[in-house]
Amino acid sequence: MIPETFDFIEYLTQQASTLDIEVLVEIHSHYRRQIEISRHVDRVYDFALPPLVLHAIFNHTGRYLKQWLEISPRNAVTVLDTHDGIGVMDIGADGSEPHDPGLVPKEELDALVEKIHLNSNGQSRLATGAAAYNLDLYQVNCTFYEALGRRDNDYLLARAIQFFAPGVPQVYYVGLLAGENDMNLLGESGIGRDINRHYYTSEEINRAIQRPVVQSLFELIRFRNRHPAFDGVFSMPETTDSEITMRWDNGDAWAMLEVNLASGLYHISKSPFVATS
Repeated sequence: MIPETFDFIEYLTQQASTLDIEVLVEIHSHYRRQIEISRHVDRVYDFALPPLVLHAIFNHTGRYLKQWLEISPRNAVTVLDTHDGIGVMDIGADGSEPHDPGLVPKEELDALVEKIHLNSNGQSRLATGAAAYNLDLYQVNCTFYEALGRRDNDYLLARAIQFFAPGVPQVYYVGLLAGENDMNLLGESGIGRDINRHYYTSEEINRAIQRPVVQSLFELIRFRNRHPAFDGVFSMPETTDSEITMRWDNGDAWAMLEVNLASGLYHISKSPFVATS
C-alpha cells in the first residue's frame, strides 16, 4: 500500500466512472487504510466486521464493534464470510507501523482466534496457517457457522448485526445455508480455504433450506431487502458495553435492532410497510 497504489486506484475509478462502472476494492489492511481508500472508490469490503462480531458475541461486549461502526465506511459491502477465510489482520495493529494500534488489542485478537479453533473442535486449526497448503497468516479458515460453534441463535444474531450495519450486505452461499466445515474436501486438496467451499448436491440444498436456522435467515434477508428504512440514515443510540442498538430512519419508516450481548438475546422492531416482490 504505497502512494502509487492509491494513485492507481483513483485513476482506475475515474476511468470506470466514465463507463458507468462502479469500483469495489478488496483490501486486507489496517483499518485506517480501509477508511482512506473508501474515499476514492465507489465501494469497499468491510472485512473488519466479521471478527468484530465474533469478538462481541464471544466476550459479551460491543465496545470494539460499536467503535468501528461509528467510523466505518458507509459505502461498504458488508460480509461475515466469503470464499476465503475470516480475516483477522483487518482489526489488528499496523504491521508497518507497530505503534499504530488496531481495533482490538493483540492479546484479545489471539484469544479470538483460539476461540474459533475451540468452537470448530480444532478443524479450523487444521485449515489455517502452516497446517494448510496455502499459508494464510491473516485469516482463519472456517465457516462462520462453525466459528460460532453451530449455535443457531448466535448465528442469526451475527447476521442481524451484519444486516443492520452500514453498507450493502453480501451473504456467501455456504453461509446462506449455515454450512459446516468440509473436512473431506480439505483432506483431498490440502488447501485451507476449501474447508469453506463445500460442493452442495441438490439433495443437500433441499435438506439445508428446511432447517429452522436457514428459514429464519431467509426471513432476515427478505426483511433487509424490502424495508424502506434501510434506504435512510443509520444511527446507534447510546448503550452500555454489553448492549448495542442499531437503528435506521427514512422518513416515517424505521427499523431497530436491540442486542443484549450478556444474554445473547436480540429483538427487531420496525414500522409497518408494504412488502414488494
